[in-house]
Amino acid sequence: MNIEFTRGCVCGSICIDGKEERNLTDKEREKVKKRICEWICREDEPLSTLLMLFAEHFFDEYKCDDEPCECCGDYVETYKWNI
Repeated sequence: MNIEFTRGCVCGSICIDGKEERNLTDKEREKVKKRICEWICREDEPLSTLLMLFAEHFFDEYKCDDEPCECCGDYVETYKWNI
């Protein structure tokens, strides 16, 4: 399964095997979801990697410090995800 995501300016597109997502049937969408879940649940994928990836995109609450760290310049960010 080939998933292609394009964004920027007026170029927004998600294609699955060359077919626009908006043109998929409900049955095709379920097949894509199932395939993605199978891919995610590979045994060689560390749980910490999955949690960092998904929590950042599906968070319910987000908090960021107002000022950067004095030592390194990073902002401390916290994502909370309720599933």
